Amino acid sequence: METIHLFIVNPVAGKKDMSGDISRKAQNLGIENCFIEITKGKSDASSLAEKWVKENPDKFIRIYACGGDGTINEVINGVYKYKNCAVGGIPIGTGNDFLRTFEEFPLNDFLNLEKMTKGIEKSIDLISCEGHIGMNEVSVGYDCAVAKNVVKFKDIPFVGGSLAYKISLVYCLFSKMKHRFNLFADGKPMGNNGNDYLLAVFGNGKYYGGGIKGAPSADPYDGLLDLVYIQKVSVLRFLSLVSQFIKGNHLSDKRCEPYVKNCRCKRIEIETNGFADISVDGEIYSMLNPTVEIIENAIKIILPCEKDMTNTNLFSELKA
Repeated sequence: METIHLFIVNPVAGKKDMSGDISRKAQNLGIENCFIEITKGKSDASSLAEKWVKENPDKFIRIYACGGDGTINEVINGVYKYKNCAVGGIPIGTGNDFLRTFEEFPLNDFLNLEKMTKGIEKSIDLISCEGHIGMNEVSVGYDCAVAKNVVKFKDIPFVGGSLAYKISLVYCLFSKMKHRFNLFADGKPMGNNGNDYLLAVFGNGKYYGGGIKGAPSADPYDGLLDLVYIQKVSVLRFLSLVSQFIKGNHLSDKRCEPYVKNCRCKRIEIETNGFADISVDGEIYSMLNPTVEIIENAIKIILPCEKDMTNTNLFSELKA
């Protein structure tokens, strides 16, 4: 089957417009059937990706989503139902949490266009939450409130995705520390039901929020969601433990053990107290009693070739 290499570039991802650098380096690869599309607004990446895949059913489309997590999520949402494609991420955005899950590869390898165009394809799982598709996580509670408030800080000069998330963590300390909902994992009620939660995270990927390792045991290949939930704690207790949560040590640190629990499952029902904010890969939706499910082997992801290649790396352009 003939292969098409399609670069979909979000020009407003990250701190500078990388569309010119990517176009030049992609064209210099010397590969046949290499095309560039530049997004102009929200959801463009999704519609462009689906258009190419749908209009070329007899060809295999390798799509390189050039942006942050939002751009990759848009592309995946546009094409995950099709079998004649694979999606790779070129991390020129500010968050890039999805690619951090593949810890065997340095993040810079995903910036090397030659490594990506010669990279391998592997099937991974996705998350479905009431028709919304995620690649990283779904969350409810304090964490979702933090994600909702990140937009207040992202536009401040010199405040990127990671710093904006951490500022929002502090901002929400004084009003969003307890949330009432019940959780059922594969039909089994969780132990904290009937009491207040701080948060619950349902992970397919390990990282979110600009490098926070909230679901450290998550594996996008295993056909399971990693549920991590934390019962309500005081502000002082939270401050003493939050660094362990950020680093991903909250499942192994004995100081966290009384408050943090986790399990693996395929389906999670969230029984909410009225409509509640639910985060799906950082996008906030108001939902009533949503269900979160894993979609096994939902899409092929492109991972970098391990051979040493340096002439098409975008790292220096990002630093310029």
